[in-house]
Amino acid sequence: MISRDSIIRLSISRLEAISKLARAAVLIVFLTAASASAQSMFVGGDYVLGNRAAGMSAYVADPDYAHAVFLNPAKLGFAETVYAASDYEYFSRDPGLLFLPSTPSDYLSNGKFSAWDASLVLPLGPFGAGASFSAFDLAGWRTTTSDVGAGVRIPFGFSLGVTGKYITLRKNVAVPGATGSSDLEKFTFDVGAMNRTILANTTFFRAIFSSGIVFTNILPSVKWSGQLGVPLADAAADLPQTFQCGLAYTFASNYRLSDFELFKVTGAIDYSHLFSNSSPIDGFILPRDQYRVGLETIALGILAVRIGYTLKTPVLTGEDLYNRLTVSRMGSGVSYGFSLRFPVKLVLPALPVTSLELSYAKNPEWNSGVYHDLFGVVMEMLF
Repeated sequence: MISRDSIIRLSISRLEAISKLARAAVLIVFLTAASASAQSMFVGGDYVLGNRAAGMSAYVADPDYAHAVFLNPAKLGFAETVYAASDYEYFSRDPGLLFLPSTPSDYLSNGKFSAWDASLVLPLGPFGAGASFSAFDLAGWRTTTSDVGAGVRIPFGFSLGVTGKYITLRKNVAVPGATGSSDLEKFTFDVGAMNRTILANTTFFRAIFSSGIVFTNILPSVKWSGQLGVPLADAAADLPQTFQCGLAYTFASNYRLSDFELFKVTGAIDYSHLFSNSSPIDGFILPRDQYRVGLETIALGILAVRIGYTLKTPVLTGEDLYNRLTVSRMGSGVSYGFSLRFPVKLVLPALPVTSLELSYAKNPEWNSGVYHDLFGVVMEMLF
Protein backbone atom coordinates (compact mmCIF):
# COMPACT_ATOMS: atom_id res chain seq x y z
CA MET A 1 0.00 0.00 0.00
CA ILE A 2 1.33 3.40 -1.00
CA SER A 3 1.35 5.89 1.84
CA ARG A 4 0.03 9.42 1.57
CA ASP A 5 3.53 10.77 2.21
CA SER A 6 4.90 8.73 -0.70
CA ILE A 7 2.22 10.11 -3.01
CA ILE A 8 3.04 13.67 -1.89
CA ARG A 9 6.77 13.12 -2.39
CA LEU A 10 6.16 11.59 -5.83
CA SER A 11 3.95 14.53 -6.81
CA ILE A 12 6.53 17.06 -5.62
CA SER A 13 9.25 15.22 -7.53
CA ARG A 14 7.20 15.27 -10.72
CA LEU A 15 6.40 18.96 -10.28
CA GLU A 16 10.11 19.72 -9.82
CA ALA A 17 10.96 17.75 -12.95
CA ILE A 18 8.27 19.56 -14.94
CA SER A 19 9.53 22.87 -13.56
CA LYS A 20 13.09 22.10 -14.65
CA LEU A 21 11.95 21.07 -18.12
CA ALA A 22 9.81 24.20 -18.41
CA ARG A 23 12.71 26.39 -17.31
CA ALA A 24 14.99 24.69 -19.82
CA ALA A 25 12.43 25.27 -22.57
CA VAL A 26 12.07 28.93 -21.59
CA LEU A 27 15.83 29.35 -21.64
CA ILE A 28 16.15 27.70 -25.04
CA VAL A 29 13.44 29.87 -26.56
CA PHE A 30 14.71 33.11 -24.98
CA LEU A 31 18.35 32.48 -25.76
CA THR A 32 17.57 31.36 -29.27
CA ALA A 33 15.62 34.56 -29.83
CA ALA A 34 18.28 36.72 -28.17
CA SER A 35 21.18 35.14 -30.00
CA ALA A 36 19.43 35.10 -33.34
CA SER A 37 18.54 38.73 -32.76
CA ALA A 38 22.22 39.45 -32.20
CA GLN A 39 23.11 37.60 -35.38
CA SER A 40 20.36 39.47 -37.19
CA MET A 41 21.99 42.73 -36.17
CA PHE A 42 25.33 41.42 -37.41
CA VAL A 43 24.09 40.56 -40.91
CA GLY A 44 21.88 43.64 -41.21
CA GLY A 45 22.18 47.38 -40.84
CA ASP A 46 21.84 47.32 -37.07
CA TYR A 47 25.42 46.35 -36.35
CA VAL A 48 28.39 48.59 -37.16
CA LEU A 49 31.67 47.18 -38.47
CA GLY A 50 34.83 49.21 -38.83
CA ASN A 51 36.33 51.55 -36.24
CA ARG A 52 35.63 54.83 -38.03
CA ALA A 53 31.98 53.95 -38.62
CA ALA A 54 31.56 52.66 -35.07
CA GLY A 55 33.09 55.79 -33.56
CA MET A 56 31.12 58.25 -35.69
CA SER A 57 27.87 56.19 -35.82
CA ALA A 58 26.90 57.96 -39.10
CA TYR A 59 28.74 56.60 -42.13
CA VAL A 60 26.42 55.98 -45.14
CA ALA A 61 27.39 59.10 -47.13
CA ASP A 62 31.14 58.86 -46.47
CA PRO A 63 32.40 55.48 -45.23
CA ASP A 64 36.12 54.80 -45.03
CA TYR A 65 37.53 52.99 -48.05
CA ALA A 66 38.82 49.95 -46.18
CA HIS A 67 35.35 48.96 -44.94
CA ALA A 68 33.25 50.30 -47.81
CA VAL A 69 32.46 46.83 -49.17
CA PHE A 70 30.01 46.22 -46.31
CA LEU A 71 29.15 49.83 -45.35
CA ASN A 72 28.39 51.35 -48.76
CA PRO A 73 29.94 49.66 -51.82
CA ALA A 74 29.49 52.82 -53.89
CA LYS A 75 32.52 54.31 -52.08
CA LEU A 76 34.69 51.69 -53.83
CA GLY A 77 34.30 53.64 -57.05
CA PHE A 78 36.31 56.54 -55.57
CA ALA A 79 39.23 54.38 -54.32
CA GLU A 80 42.67 55.42 -55.60
CA THR A 81 45.04 53.30 -53.49
CA VAL A 82 45.08 49.82 -51.97
CA TYR A 83 43.63 49.37 -48.48
CA ALA A 84 43.94 46.37 -46.18
CA ALA A 85 42.18 46.35 -42.82
CA SER A 86 41.37 44.11 -39.88
CA ASP A 87 39.26 44.73 -36.78
CA TYR A 88 38.64 42.84 -33.57
CA GLU A 89 35.73 43.58 -31.24
CA TYR A 90 34.76 42.32 -27.82
CA PHE A 91 31.74 43.15 -25.71
CA SER A 92 31.90 44.89 -22.36
CA ARG A 93 29.19 43.78 -19.97
CA ASP A 94 27.88 44.72 -16.56
CA PRO A 95 26.30 42.25 -14.08
CA GLY A 96 22.60 41.85 -14.67
CA LEU A 97 22.61 43.45 -18.09
CA LEU A 98 23.59 40.61 -20.38
CA PHE A 99 22.16 37.17 -20.99
CA LEU A 100 22.23 34.72 -18.08
CA PRO A 101 24.34 36.67 -15.58
CA SER A 102 23.51 34.33 -12.67
CA THR A 103 22.39 31.13 -14.36
CA PRO A 104 24.33 27.91 -13.59
CA SER A 105 26.87 27.00 -16.23
CA ASP A 106 25.07 23.73 -17.06
CA TYR A 107 22.27 25.74 -18.69
CA LEU A 108 24.38 27.72 -21.10
CA SER A 109 27.86 29.11 -20.88
CA ASN A 110 28.07 32.90 -20.84
CA GLY A 111 30.88 32.33 -23.32
CA LYS A 112 32.68 34.96 -25.31
CA PHE A 113 31.11 37.82 -27.22
CA SER A 114 33.38 38.91 -30.03
CA ALA A 115 33.55 39.78 -33.70
CA TRP A 116 36.35 40.30 -36.19
CA ASP A 117 36.71 41.20 -39.84
CA ALA A 118 39.37 41.47 -42.53
CA SER A 119 38.99 43.41 -45.77
CA LEU A 120 40.90 44.44 -48.89
CA VAL A 121 40.20 47.19 -51.45
CA LEU A 122 41.80 47.53 -54.90
CA PRO A 123 41.43 50.52 -57.30
CA LEU A 124 40.92 49.63 -60.96
CA GLY A 125 40.69 52.95 -62.81
CA PRO A 126 37.11 54.21 -62.61
CA PHE A 127 36.24 50.99 -60.78
CA GLY A 128 37.08 49.75 -57.32
CA ALA A 129 36.84 46.22 -55.96
CA GLY A 130 36.60 45.03 -52.37
CA ALA A 131 36.43 41.77 -50.45
CA SER A 132 35.94 41.01 -46.78
CA PHE A 133 35.29 38.22 -44.30
CA SER A 134 33.55 38.81 -40.97
CA ALA A 135 32.77 36.48 -38.08
CA PHE A 136 30.62 36.94 -34.99
CA ASP A 137 30.93 34.57 -32.00
CA LEU A 138 28.53 34.25 -29.08
CA ALA A 139 29.23 31.16 -26.96
CA GLY A 140 27.88 28.33 -29.15
CA TRP A 141 26.56 30.62 -31.87
CA ARG A 142 28.54 31.80 -34.86
CA THR A 143 27.74 34.00 -37.84
CA THR A 144 30.04 34.58 -40.83
CA THR A 145 29.70 36.81 -43.88
CA SER A 146 31.88 36.65 -46.98
CA ASP A 147 31.59 39.78 -49.12
CA VAL A 148 32.75 40.65 -52.62
CA GLY A 149 31.83 44.08 -53.99
CA ALA A 150 32.56 46.59 -56.72
CA GLY A 151 31.87 50.25 -57.33
CA VAL A 152 32.11 52.44 -60.43
CA ARG A 153 32.31 56.21 -60.90
CA ILE A 154 29.84 57.76 -63.30
CA PRO A 155 29.48 61.40 -64.44
CA PHE A 156 28.51 64.33 -62.21
CA GLY A 157 30.25 62.99 -59.09
CA PHE A 158 28.13 59.86 -58.71
CA SER A 159 29.21 56.33 -57.91
CA LEU A 160 27.23 53.08 -57.86
CA GLY A 161 28.16 49.88 -56.04
CA VAL A 162 26.99 46.36 -55.27
CA THR A 163 28.18 43.76 -52.76
CA GLY A 164 27.39 40.04 -52.92
CA LYS A 165 27.24 38.37 -49.49
CA TYR A 166 27.32 34.72 -48.48
CA ILE A 167 26.02 34.36 -44.92
CA THR A 168 26.21 31.36 -42.60
CA LEU A 169 24.59 31.14 -39.17
CA ARG A 170 24.98 28.29 -36.71
CA LYS A 171 23.33 27.98 -33.31
CA ASN A 172 24.27 25.37 -30.70
CA VAL A 173 22.21 24.88 -27.56
CA ALA A 174 23.07 22.74 -24.54
CA VAL A 175 20.68 22.65 -21.57
CA PRO A 176 19.73 19.82 -19.17
CA GLY A 177 18.21 17.05 -21.23
CA ALA A 178 18.47 18.78 -24.62
CA THR A 179 21.15 19.55 -27.17
CA GLY A 180 20.91 20.55 -30.77
CA SER A 181 22.02 22.81 -33.57
CA SER A 182 20.45 24.79 -36.35
CA ASP A 183 22.09 26.10 -39.52
CA LEU A 184 21.37 28.72 -42.13
CA GLU A 185 23.15 29.50 -45.40
CA LYS A 186 22.13 32.35 -47.63
CA PHE A 187 23.36 34.41 -50.56
CA THR A 188 22.14 37.98 -50.71
CA PHE A 189 23.49 41.36 -51.76
CA ASP A 190 23.56 45.07 -50.95
CA VAL A 191 23.38 47.98 -53.38
CA GLY A 192 24.50 51.55 -52.77
CA ALA A 193 24.88 54.93 -54.42
CA MET A 194 26.90 58.03 -53.56
CA ASN A 195 27.38 61.57 -54.80
CA ARG A 196 30.31 63.87 -54.02
CA THR A 197 29.95 67.55 -54.85
CA ILE A 198 32.92 69.92 -54.45
CA LEU A 199 31.51 73.13 -53.00
CA ALA A 200 34.87 74.92 -52.83
CA ASN A 201 38.47 74.13 -53.71
CA THR A 202 40.93 76.97 -53.18
CA THR A 203 44.62 77.21 -52.46
CA PHE A 204 44.00 76.94 -48.74
CA PHE A 205 40.94 74.73 -48.22
CA ARG A 206 38.32 72.54 -49.84
CA ALA A 207 34.69 71.78 -48.95
CA ILE A 208 32.86 68.63 -50.08
CA PHE A 209 29.21 67.65 -49.69
CA SER A 210 28.40 63.93 -49.89
CA SER A 211 25.18 61.94 -49.93
CA GLY A 212 24.54 58.22 -50.01
CA ILE A 213 21.93 55.47 -49.88
CA VAL A 214 22.19 51.72 -49.22
CA PHE A 215 19.73 48.84 -49.46
CA THR A 216 20.85 45.74 -47.54
CA ASN A 217 19.91 42.07 -47.93
CA ILE A 218 17.98 42.36 -51.19
CA LEU A 219 17.08 38.64 -50.99
CA PRO A 220 15.83 38.31 -47.41
CA SER A 221 13.85 35.04 -47.33
CA VAL A 222 15.65 32.03 -45.88
CA LYS A 223 15.03 28.84 -43.89
CA TRP A 224 16.74 27.25 -40.93
CA SER A 225 17.86 23.63 -41.21
CA GLY A 226 18.88 21.11 -38.56
CA GLN A 227 17.29 20.25 -35.25
CA LEU A 228 17.17 22.67 -32.33
CA GLY A 229 14.55 20.93 -30.20
CA VAL A 230 12.16 23.90 -30.36
CA PRO A 231 9.61 24.98 -33.03
CA LEU A 232 12.11 27.40 -34.60
CA ALA A 233 13.90 24.58 -36.43
CA ASP A 234 13.21 24.27 -40.18
CA ALA A 235 11.20 27.48 -40.02
CA ALA A 236 11.06 30.22 -42.64
CA ALA A 237 12.59 33.56 -41.71
CA ASP A 238 13.83 36.80 -43.20
CA LEU A 239 17.20 38.46 -42.97
CA PRO A 240 17.01 42.04 -41.68
CA GLN A 241 16.39 44.15 -44.78
CA THR A 242 17.18 47.84 -44.37
CA PHE A 243 17.16 51.14 -46.22
CA GLN A 244 19.80 53.65 -45.15
CA CYS A 245 20.50 57.18 -46.32
CA GLY A 246 22.90 59.86 -45.17
CA LEU A 247 24.50 63.25 -45.69
CA ALA A 248 28.07 64.35 -44.91
CA TYR A 249 30.03 67.61 -45.09
CA THR A 250 33.82 67.78 -45.10
CA PHE A 251 35.98 70.87 -44.65
CA ALA A 252 39.73 70.30 -45.03
CA SER A 253 43.00 72.11 -45.52
CA ASN A 254 44.62 72.06 -48.95
CA TYR A 255 47.94 73.18 -47.50
CA ARG A 256 50.00 70.09 -46.79
CA LEU A 257 52.87 69.48 -44.39
CA SER A 258 55.13 66.57 -45.37
CA ASP A 259 52.33 65.37 -47.68
CA PHE A 260 49.74 65.38 -44.85
CA GLU A 261 46.87 67.87 -44.71
CA LEU A 262 46.87 70.20 -41.69
CA PHE A 263 43.29 69.52 -40.64
CA LYS A 264 40.08 67.86 -41.74
CA VAL A 265 36.58 68.01 -40.20
CA THR A 266 33.66 65.80 -41.25
CA GLY A 267 30.10 65.94 -39.96
CA ALA A 268 27.51 63.30 -40.91
CA ILE A 269 23.88 62.37 -40.29
CA ASP A 270 22.13 59.08 -41.17
CA TYR A 271 18.68 57.54 -41.14
CA SER A 272 18.10 53.78 -41.24
CA HIS A 273 14.82 51.88 -41.52
CA LEU A 274 14.21 48.16 -41.00
CA PHE A 275 11.52 47.07 -43.46
CA SER A 276 8.32 45.68 -41.99
CA ASN A 277 8.60 42.50 -44.05
CA SER A 278 11.78 41.67 -42.12
CA SER A 279 11.15 39.41 -39.16
CA PRO A 280 14.84 39.12 -38.37
CA ILE A 281 15.59 35.40 -38.23
CA ASP A 282 13.27 34.67 -35.33
CA GLY A 283 10.69 37.44 -35.04
CA PHE A 284 12.58 39.03 -32.14
CA ILE A 285 11.76 42.74 -32.08
CA LEU A 286 14.53 45.03 -33.30
CA PRO A 287 14.51 48.82 -33.54
CA ARG A 288 12.69 49.77 -36.74
CA ASP A 289 14.31 53.18 -37.13
CA GLN A 290 17.73 54.58 -36.35
CA TYR A 291 18.90 58.19 -36.30
CA ARG A 292 22.66 58.68 -36.21
CA VAL A 293 24.87 61.76 -36.10
CA GLY A 294 28.65 61.91 -36.05
CA LEU A 295 31.69 64.20 -36.09
CA GLU A 296 35.31 63.48 -37.01
CA THR A 297 38.31 65.79 -36.68
CA ILE A 298 41.78 64.96 -38.01
CA ALA A 299 44.94 66.92 -37.13
CA LEU A 300 48.05 66.81 -39.34
CA GLY A 301 46.67 63.68 -40.99
CA ILE A 302 47.85 61.72 -37.94
CA LEU A 303 45.40 61.97 -35.03
CA ALA A 304 41.68 61.46 -35.65
CA VAL A 305 39.04 61.89 -32.93
CA ARG A 306 35.44 60.75 -33.50
CA ILE A 307 32.17 61.04 -31.62
CA GLY A 308 28.61 60.10 -32.51
CA TYR A 309 25.15 59.43 -31.17
CA THR A 310 22.63 56.76 -32.16
CA LEU A 311 18.91 56.84 -31.35
CA LYS A 312 16.99 53.64 -32.02
CA THR A 313 13.21 53.28 -31.87
CA PRO A 314 10.96 51.80 -30.70
CA VAL A 315 12.06 51.25 -27.12
CA LEU A 316 12.51 47.59 -26.21
CA THR A 317 12.43 47.02 -22.47
CA GLY A 318 11.54 44.21 -20.12
CA GLU A 319 12.74 42.09 -17.24
CA ASP A 320 12.50 38.35 -16.60
CA LEU A 321 12.80 38.06 -12.82
CA TYR A 322 12.53 34.26 -12.85
CA ASN A 323 15.71 33.91 -14.89
CA ARG A 324 17.27 37.14 -13.61
CA LEU A 325 17.45 38.56 -17.15
CA THR A 326 17.22 42.18 -18.24
CA VAL A 327 16.53 43.45 -21.73
CA SER A 328 16.76 47.20 -22.15
CA ARG A 329 16.78 49.67 -24.99
CA MET A 330 19.08 48.27 -27.63
CA GLY A 331 21.89 50.39 -28.95
CA SER A 332 20.90 54.01 -28.19
CA GLY A 333 23.72 56.10 -26.84
CA VAL A 334 26.99 57.92 -27.44
CA SER A 335 29.85 56.38 -29.41
CA TYR A 336 33.42 57.61 -29.62
CA GLY A 337 36.84 56.63 -30.84
CA PHE A 338 40.23 57.76 -32.10
CA SER A 339 43.00 56.61 -34.41
CA LEU A 340 46.70 57.27 -34.96
CA ARG A 341 48.08 57.22 -38.47
CA PHE A 342 51.80 56.56 -38.85
CA PRO A 343 53.44 57.89 -42.05
CA VAL A 344 55.44 54.75 -42.86
CA LYS A 345 56.40 56.02 -46.30
CA LEU A 346 58.24 59.00 -44.84
CA VAL A 347 60.35 56.78 -42.60
CA LEU A 348 60.83 53.78 -44.89
CA PRO A 349 60.37 55.05 -48.46
CA ALA A 350 61.30 51.68 -50.00
CA LEU A 351 58.18 50.00 -48.58
CA PRO A 352 54.94 49.93 -50.57
CA VAL A 353 53.00 50.78 -47.39
CA THR A 354 52.08 54.47 -47.37
CA SER A 355 50.61 54.60 -43.86
CA LEU A 356 49.56 52.42 -40.96
CA GLU A 357 46.53 53.44 -38.91
CA LEU A 358 45.68 52.01 -35.46
CA SER A 359 42.17 52.65 -34.18
CA TYR A 360 39.95 52.23 -31.13
CA ALA A 361 36.20 52.80 -30.83
CA LYS A 362 33.43 52.21 -28.30
CA ASN A 363 29.90 51.75 -29.63
CA PRO A 364 26.57 51.24 -27.78
CA GLU A 365 25.29 48.17 -29.58
CA TRP A 366 23.03 45.73 -27.84
CA ASN A 367 21.67 46.71 -24.41
CA SER A 368 21.94 50.09 -22.73
CA GLY A 369 25.09 50.12 -20.65
CA VAL A 370 26.58 47.25 -22.62
CA TYR A 371 29.05 48.57 -25.19
CA HIS A 372 31.48 46.83 -27.44
CA ASP A 373 35.12 47.80 -27.80
CA LEU A 374 36.73 47.74 -31.21
CA PHE A 375 40.42 47.59 -32.05
CA GLY A 376 41.48 47.94 -35.66
CA VAL A 377 44.35 48.40 -38.07
CA VAL A 378 44.29 49.82 -41.61
CA MET A 379 47.19 49.79 -44.06
CA GLU A 380 47.18 52.08 -47.07
CA MET A 381 49.49 50.96 -49.88
CA LEU A 382 50.69 52.33 -53.20
CA PHE A 383 49.11 50.72 -56.23
